[in-house]
Amino acid sequence: MEVELKLLLAPEHNEQVLQHPLLGKPAQVQHLPARYFDTPDLHLLHHGAGLRVRKVDGAWIQTLKAGGSVQSGLHSRNEWEGPVDQSWPQLGKLRKLIGDDEQWLSMLDVHDLKQRLEPLFLVDVQRHLWQVESAGNLIEVALDVGHIERKGRQVPVNEIELELKEGDPAGLYAFALQLLDDIPLRISNLNKAQRGYMLVRETGHAPYRAHALELDSDAGLADALPAVLGNCLEHIQRNEVAVVEGHDPETLHQMRVGVRRLRSALKLFAPVAPCPPALLEDVSWLGEQLGAARDWDVLLSSTLSHVEAQPGGGNGMMEVQALALDTAHAKRREAAQAVLSQRYTRLMLTLGSWTLQTAALLDGSAAQFSRETLQRLHKALLKRANRMSEDDTASAHRTRIAAKRGRYALEFFHALYRSKGTRAYLKTLAAVQEELGQHNDLVVAGQLLQELAQQHPQSAGAIQFVRGYLVAQQSTQSADLDDIRTRLHALRLPRVK
Repeated sequence: MEVELKLLLAPEHNEQVLQHPLLGKPAQVQHLPARYFDTPDLHLLHHGAGLRVRKVDGAWIQTLKAGGSVQSGLHSRNEWEGPVDQSWPQLGKLRKLIGDDEQWLSMLDVHDLKQRLEPLFLVDVQRHLWQVESAGNLIEVALDVGHIERKGRQVPVNEIELELKEGDPAGLYAFALQLLDDIPLRISNLNKAQRGYMLVRETGHAPYRAHALELDSDAGLADALPAVLGNCLEHIQRNEVAVVEGHDPETLHQMRVGVRRLRSALKLFAPVAPCPPALLEDVSWLGEQLGAARDWDVLLSSTLSHVEAQPGGGNGMMEVQALALDTAHAKRREAAQAVLSQRYTRLMLTLGSWTLQTAALLDGSAAQFSRETLQRLHKALLKRANRMSEDDTASAHRTRIAAKRGRYALEFFHALYRSKGTRAYLKTLAAVQEELGQHNDLVVAGQLLQELAQQHPQSAGAIQFVRGYLVAQQSTQSADLDDIRTRLHALRLPRVK
């Protein structure tokens, strides 16, 4: 199993790496051209594998990487590597390297795979290589500078790879944090193969939604903590590039949801693994940066468009929308700068390190922990629901938050519970969250428009006109709190498998 941490940096900081006192002189400098192979229908990609043939010091080396996971830039993958006598894969030799691993042997045993393989893209890098001992860990440090190419199209490569040769994976985070003290870095959750496939498929940075989390029925807390937090961190980090480089509001929304899920997970595990206050503060900061931008996106895409569709709602709407759009773009740029900041990188590295070190100290059953936690959250939800009042808008918001926490908790541990009861419970909580959320969106929109009026007094008349529509909608479109209470009290927690 290969374990490595990938970090991105700007080319102007390469010299700082080459001169860094933690590294000294590079042990090797290599030119590493490599071709990546797959079938026209991307058979290997669909099985989570990547196959390359790379030229190293005049010899051809084929490598298959498959499966594994990524968390906070820490890539863990199966790797099989060996020499070949040509610049083309030799599947017979690869099968011998794989041995008796049926999953990956069956992937290679499909009909005509050898005949259908073709080179899809080239990765060409100059690599500076160091062998470093740090806190009892042996780490191979590589600075790769070059490009990925597909049919004349190129994307640059400028990254550091920290590969663990011996020791504790948490040591990679610790070493990266030392480098971060002197060099601006960003974590990368995409490897070179994934970036090459993006050229092949000509895909941009689509929104990344949370994937279902799998836990074995006998999983312990030591397994559950990194699995849950890793799932949340992947949700956040797989939307990073799109938030920085793109303009799709859904990518920012998904990244914000990822932060909310992370905060909920940290609260969930707090009784057995309390997160350090400084980390919690940084997670809150990130949520605030993304939340500010998301609120303006919702105002533009949902709330204002709904007002415009009402009879007489178009009065002054173009002026208000233009002002709101300018503010939304400004908030988006602020969110992007937060993601690009060293505070964000330090947060992701520190969270990854803390997760690994804390999980090793945990004991107990994930099933028992989840059952007790879900019972506690269910009681809290009913208590919040009983206190909801038409005269207290904050009470509905508190119930919505409680529903969200219960939903996230069951989603984290859903693999441990019977599917039928789980689906019904999640469906009800999602519906309640949506109904109470619509009202909350109107409240937030009113606050944003009030800010807009203060910032643009010359347009205050048009803004206040729109705001009046929202106030009226709050009174006519309020959620049926009694019906929500009834549905929540009828809910029964699902049973453990």
